[in-house]
Amino acid sequence: MKIDNIEIDTELSPIIIKGERKYSLVRLYYYLIKTFYLLPRLYGIKVDDPLLGWKNEFERQFKQILSNELSLAKLYYNSNFEIETRKFTVLGQINAESVSVEVKLKEIPQLDDRGIRGLMKVDSFYFSDLEKKRPYIIPAIRSGLIASFYRFLPFQFEGAPGIPKTLGLISEFINSMLLPQGYKEEILGHKIYVKENDLYCDEDIIYNADPEILSIFPIVFYLKNSSENNIVIIEEPEAHLTDKGINYVRNLLNSSKAKIVIASDYFSNNTI
Repeated sequence: MKIDNIEIDTELSPIIIKGERKYSLVRLYYYLIKTFYLLPRLYGIKVDDPLLGWKNEFERQFKQILSNELSLAKLYYNSNFEIETRKFTVLGQINAESVSVEVKLKEIPQLDDRGIRGLMKVDSFYFSDLEKKRPYIIPAIRSGLIASFYRFLPFQFEGAPGIPKTLGLISEFINSMLLPQGYKEEILGHKIYVKENDLYCDEDIIYNADPEILSIFPIVFYLKNSSENNIVIIEEPEAHLTDKGINYVRNLLNSSKAKIVIASDYFSNNTI
């Protein structure tokens, strides 16, 4: 993948993004990966030309999903992007609230059928070896968000409470942290657990916990609850951490099954 001609090698893990633009790059990366993840199968439309129909519908769906996600997140970029798959390339341009998308097909399937049957074959051809990984993002300001929104984390008996999607990246983060009743974890000797629909650290409500624990806790949660089918994006893993906390997080990163993307000027591939 390329964003503004900056290449992000999606085959690597961890991927480390540095510099002044690291936040904007990893956040746009997150929404691009999420758009791919949310794309539906594209064979439910009536077309005369299956190949052209699939291409047009892909462009329409990708543009619509990405536009909606960026609008909710209130992220207004002026960027271009390029996403390479084995069989096709997605080229895009983002200008403030406007998104344009073009698909270039690198391989063409052989077709004997037209209409819906042909469209299903085209869709299967292009999606057969496409990896759609669900992304999660952990903002650098996570300790403050956990302290502020801790009541929305435990799963309630009537369901997950959640916070409005209009809060953008905050809701992406908080609404993905769903703690079941009976949840418990230990971090650097401190016990975190759900009791009576509240979240505690040791004997106190979690917003009174040390910022180091508040910073590490969501990293622990996401990495332990992710698989090879996930991408976990972490902004400033070192935020609020002592040397002991950094070593703790480093061990988590090394043991994770998920693909890791890090926005940090502190970490490098040699220090993980």
